Amino acid sequence: MAALLILVEAQGGEERSEYGRGLVKELSIRLTRDYGKGFDPTNLWHMRNFYLSFPIRDALRHELSWTHCRMLTKVKDVEKRKRPR
Repeated sequence: MAALLILVEAQGGEERSEYGRGLVKELSIRLTRDYGKGFDPTNLWHMRNFYLSFPIRDALRHELSWTHCRMLTKVKDVEKRKRPR
C-alpha cells in the first residue's frame, strides 16, 4: 500500500521525481499518524523498491519476513531472484 502511494502520489507513476523525497517525508508523517510506526522515509523507499521488484507479491512465500523481502530486492538479476537455491 505505502509503495503504491509513493509511486502514485510522490512520483506521479514515474520511476524518479525531483520532488519525491520531500513528498516521501510527508507521506511518512501521514502513514505514521494513521497506522503507527514502521513508515519512516527509509522504510518507505525500501517498500517502493520491493513493490517495483515484486509487483505480484503473492508469488512470494508468506513466511518471508520483511528482512528477507528487503534482501531479495538487493538481487539485481531478475532471473536469480526467481530461482530457489
